[in-house]
This record gives sequence, C-alpha cells and structure tokens, in this order.
Amino acid sequence: MNISLRRKVGTVMATKEQMEKVKDIVVKLRYLECMDNIIYYDRWNNCPKDGFDYEGKVGAYLTELSNEKLTSKETKELVESLEGETAFDSDTDKGMVRYLIGKYKEAVQIPASLQGELNQANADGQLAWGKCYEADDFESFKPVLKKQFDLQEKIATAINPDEKPYQVLVNRFDKDYRLEEIDAILAKIKDAVCEILNAVREEQSKIDDSILECEADHDTVLRIVKKAQEILGLDKDKSTLFEIHHPVCVCTGPRDSRPSTNCDELIHAILAVVHETGHGLYNYNANDEVAESGLWGGIEGAMHESQSRFYENHVGRTREFWENLYPYLQKEVPKYKEISLDAFLAALNKVKPGLIRLKADELTNTLHIIIRYEIEKEYFDGKLTVDTIEEAWNRKYQEYLGFTPKNHQEGILQDVHWASGCVGYFQGYALGDAYAAQFAHKLLADCPDAFEKLGKGDSSVIGNWLKEHIHQYGQTYSAREMLKKATGEELNTGYYIEYLKEKYLH
Repeated sequence: MNISLRRKVGTVMATKEQMEKVKDIVVKLRYLECMDNIIYYDRWNNCPKDGFDYEGKVGAYLTELSNEKLTSKETKELVESLEGETAFDSDTDKGMVRYLIGKYKEAVQIPASLQGELNQANADGQLAWGKCYEADDFESFKPVLKKQFDLQEKIATAINPDEKPYQVLVNRFDKDYRLEEIDAILAKIKDAVCEILNAVREEQSKIDDSILECEADHDTVLRIVKKAQEILGLDKDKSTLFEIHHPVCVCTGPRDSRPSTNCDELIHAILAVVHETGHGLYNYNANDEVAESGLWGGIEGAMHESQSRFYENHVGRTREFWENLYPYLQKEVPKYKEISLDAFLAALNKVKPGLIRLKADELTNTLHIIIRYEIEKEYFDGKLTVDTIEEAWNRKYQEYLGFTPKNHQEGILQDVHWASGCVGYFQGYALGDAYAAQFAHKLLADCPDAFEKLGKGDSSVIGNWLKEHIHQYGQTYSAREMLKKATGEELNTGYYIEYLKEKYLH
C-alpha cells in the first residue's frame, strides 16, 4: 500500500486547509491573550487604583471575544474533525491542534458568564489584596478569598463534575499530573529537605549573613539588577524591566517579555530579577515557526517555573555568576570592597528557615511551597474554611519551619496568588525545582565547560542549550514530553535531591 511515510495505517493526515484554519484561530486567540496580558501588566505596573474596575471589565470582554471564537460553528467542526487525530506534517501542527482542542473544551465547559466573573474577581482580588496587605488586615480579605475559591470550585465543577475540584484546578496549570503523583513527589522531596535541614541547621546558623544587609538607593539597585540581566544574556530589544511588590514576569507577545523585581532590598532584588529573567528568556525564545503558529510563551506551570528556578539557583547562586557581578557590586556599593567573595557566597547560600517565601533560602523554599499546596488541597477537600485557613497556615509553619507568623503580612497575606486567580499553581514551583535539577544535570553532561565559561563572562553556552532543548519549542509539547525530549528520561527527583545533598552536605 503506497502511503506517506508520515501517515499511519488507519489514520488520515490532517489536511493543509484544516491546519491553516487551526493556525488562524490559534493566532487570533493569542492576539486576544496578548491584549489581556497587556492589561494584566498595566494592573501590576501603572494602573491607578480607580482604573482597576474598568480594566477588569475590558478583560472580561476580551474573554467573551475569545469564547465566541472558540465556541463558533467553524471551531466546533474543526475540533470534531481533528480530535483523536495522530497524523500531522509536523510537531508544530500537532501542538497547535492540541492547544486549540484544550482551549475549545474549556470554553464549552465553562459558561462565558462564569469566565467573565472570574476575570473580574481576579482584578478585584488583586486590588483588594494590595489594600489588605498594606493594612495587615486578613479579616477584610476573607470575603475576597471565599469568593475567589467559590468561583474556582465552580470552574472546576464545570470542567469535570465527576472529578475532585482540586485535581481539576491543578491540571489547569500542570496538566500531566494526578494529585497522588504530586503527593508522592512532594513527600519524597520534603523528607530529603528536612533531613538535610536537620543535618546543617547548627552549622549554617554560624554563617554571618548580616553582610547581605546594606543601604543602597533605588537607582543603585536598579543599575545592579540590570547588570545581572545583562550577564544572563537578556535581550533588551525583547524585554523591559518593571518594579512591583510581588515580582512577576508578564509575556505580552512572542518577542515581548516583561520581568520585574522589587528594589526595596538589594540582594533580594537581584535574586528576584534573576528568577523572573528565567521566565523572561523562556517567553521570547520560541523559534520562528513556533512563534508564527501562536505557540510562543512556554509551557505554563512546572516547566515555566523550572526555567526561573534554574536561573535563580543553578546560575544566580553560583560562584561563576558572581565572579561576573561581584566586581560591579563592589564598585556600586563600597561596603562590599571589604568583603570577600567567599564570605558573600556563604551568606547568599545560607540555610536560614523563616516565614517569608520570597526571601526563603534555596533549601527551605520547597517547604513554603508544600505548605501552600497542602492548604489548598485541604480547603477543596472540605477540611478548611476561610475562617480556619489561617490557623492551619500558622500551624504548618511552626511544624515545618519552626516559626509562627506574628502578623498577617508575614503569614497568610504574603502571596498574591489566591487573590489573582492562581489557585492550584503552587505545586509547579516544587516540580519546577525537580525539573531544573534534571536540566542542569543534562546540561553539564552535554556541555561540561558551561559554568567555566560563565565564570569568564560568557553565559551563551547555558542560554543556547536551554534555547535549543526547551525554549525554542514554546508550547509545542506537554511538560512531560518536553522534559523527556530535553533530558531523555521521565521526571527523576533523584537529581534534585542529590543536587541539594551535594550543595549542603559535602
């Protein structure tokens, strides 16, 4: 039988006409998403408080337009004709179809009115969180939190009424994992982290990290964080830097990525910008075919977090990175001329359990994530309410890290995620740590001199490896497919645990 080598027996190749229609729809959906992300960026960056409500309405209208496109007769017929199809001319075509089918199903499952209501709640919630955080007022935040969680449960039920709501919410960000898998992964990581923490706590407590405290004015901090981005190879023509209390990175197009930092504290600002720059590089590095197909921006959830965690920890906390940045830091902040690089690195990497996730050391950061994941899961299992959630938070902090928050700011109000709709997201940080360690292992196997070159001011070996093996594909593959394609194996938490042991126990 004479058939194309790409075609499988019993299948029909997606036609060129079908793929042109798919591409047209996907690209236009990304146009709408781009507009929504620009509004999202504005809410973080420039929008006056009295403008939030109107921007929320605009966002809701963009969601409405997206739903109209997705639920049209044309899209319905196209999805029905392609669902289950396995024969495509390219992986990019297959990725576009998977993207469209996923978006179509959610649009059909979730009523447009509910989507719009959630969009408005996210805008309102973000504004309310800022006010309540500044006032250290959790009581006023409770109705906002309950509304957000109630809407999230409605969304989950609309998507799949036969599944646990939290399973559905987690799969909106990390599509590849069952809760049972995540529980097992986090338990393994938690045990290892606690074991290492107990072994090094006394020794690490002797390290003087007061040297990290310094008074640097805003402009000085800004110059230093921009220098850090320069060392990492961030393209200024494809990015911009903004400032916000809770650093994020907003992607507003295939060649437009906007990382941020908080300039209040110098060292925190540097680590935050390195983290968000990891997101930023991933966002704009899709190859031309992927970008033109609307699959730019990277895979949401664990894969995206793996890139930020890779840069923050496997690059930003290394001697090689600081061999480049430290002389500049010494020039800008004279106090560091009297402090050796060895002393600085010891302080930077000190294990110091505390209450604030964004300031957590590399080892205990995962415990902060696990606390949030467990609380979300318990809430949607009916074990917690908004009236008992803070008690659970404080109890877990005392149990896992040995501290109880003295106020709401250093406790349950410290994250904006729940207020802005990122419910079911936190496990992505922990999975991202495991992904990042696996990528670092493969990078060093492929390019043993990568960090030696970084120490000499050349970050291109690292950046090019990530671009070649991960970034260029954007959203073409699922996270698990991408991990295996890049490293040759499924997720192996052993790399992460071994990395932590090597760093802290040897």
